[in-house]
Amino acid sequence: MLTVDRSAVACPSFLGFGAEWDPGFWDQWNLRAGVTEADWDLVVKRIAWMKLPVVRMMMQVKWCRDGQGHFDWDRPQMRSVYRYLDVCQQQGITVILADWGCESGWLKVPDIADVGDPKYAAAIGTYLDHLVNERNYSCIKYFIMVNEPNYEVRDFGRWKKGVEQVMAEFAKRGLDRKVVFAGADESNDESWHRRAVDQLQNVLGAYDIHRYAPEDQVRSGGLLDFFRAEWDYALKTDPRAKDKPLIVGEAGIYSSGFSAANNPLHLEYEYGLYMADYAAQAAGAGSWCVSAWMLDDSSHQGFTWGMWKNKAGGFALKPWFYTWSLLCRLVPAGSKTYLLKQGLDLRALAVSSAGRDAEVWTFCLVNRSDKPKTVRVRVPDARPGTFKHYLYSRDKAAADKDGFPAPVEETPGDLGAGIEVVCPGNAVYFLTSVEP
Repeated sequence: MLTVDRSAVACPSFLGFGAEWDPGFWDQWNLRAGVTEADWDLVVKRIAWMKLPVVRMMMQVKWCRDGQGHFDWDRPQMRSVYRYLDVCQQQGITVILADWGCESGWLKVPDIADVGDPKYAAAIGTYLDHLVNERNYSCIKYFIMVNEPNYEVRDFGRWKKGVEQVMAEFAKRGLDRKVVFAGADESNDESWHRRAVDQLQNVLGAYDIHRYAPEDQVRSGGLLDFFRAEWDYALKTDPRAKDKPLIVGEAGIYSSGFSAANNPLHLEYEYGLYMADYAAQAAGAGSWCVSAWMLDDSSHQGFTWGMWKNKAGGFALKPWFYTWSLLCRLVPAGSKTYLLKQGLDLRALAVSSAGRDAEVWTFCLVNRSDKPKTVRVRVPDARPGTFKHYLYSRDKAAADKDGFPAPVEETPGDLGAGIEVVCPGNAVYFLTSVEP
């Protein structure tokens, strides 16, 4: 029996499961491959079906600024950014905009020395003012300065100086009242995250870290402990952290052959299992948002981290689209996530949200054993409702004509009394009363 304790809330207002969606679809390498408006429409249709609540999106100073301090808002890359933001604005998707820096070769802006250069902060302030105040992209809710600064900058003091200078630009332009500064955005350097909590808690309105978790850490359930430790540090050190979103900015699985471009498991059934397990542990640890790396293979040339392939691959959906798209669709922004007792072989996520007429629920059960598990889920005082059942297993992953997950059954159910489900071995089971 898995019984939800309504007082054991992991996150009171979950931002959602999301994905990195970088504005590369209209880059030259994709244009040479022959992408069309119909292809773009397919991407937008998939995002709409997913009800994608949040995206993390790349931005670069050099996309809108030359090496002499001049801004050009009509450059091809900026036109691409606008198209992406238009989709987010129209669909109500929260955008975490991440400026990836200005120091390394592919990011370098000739007349900006480094992230501590006041010209870098001024450039960020200028383009964000253009996007938020002039073009009215209210979907941009969060901003990150430098992707993985422990790798990109490698000097905490210089990065900190840049953060403080950008925040001063925000205040000068009124952006601090519209956009929340998030950080540290580190990866594999938790000391950087902790120093940011110690030294920048008056600047950072949200904490975010990256985690490409080793397979054995996810399989063992140790990922939950990892996130709890990092979030607990913020909650204990920063008196205001209880009201600050705790964001997993990049989520993925580290496996043999891993690289920035290559996900060795991207076509494997197991990746859908691992990412559902990751989601349950990250949310159970109190994360407010989990953003998968990444939405599709059209974002970066030669990358294989997406939920579907690029033009050359016919935009074919990959197995892990099944579980992650359901997490996005069935856990609306503003939901409550709950702490559940996690077993060695069974991970569970329980989520409640406001439906049209009553409270609705989503359960995600991840069975990591080889044998089926019978589980009875119960919520005291919950009202009866109609529940859809989705199953991701080697034998069954029902889908419609578009490849979108389809329920294997739809039944009346009473969570107050308990609903029994059978999850096959090495499978993921979704039980939900969330409306379509």
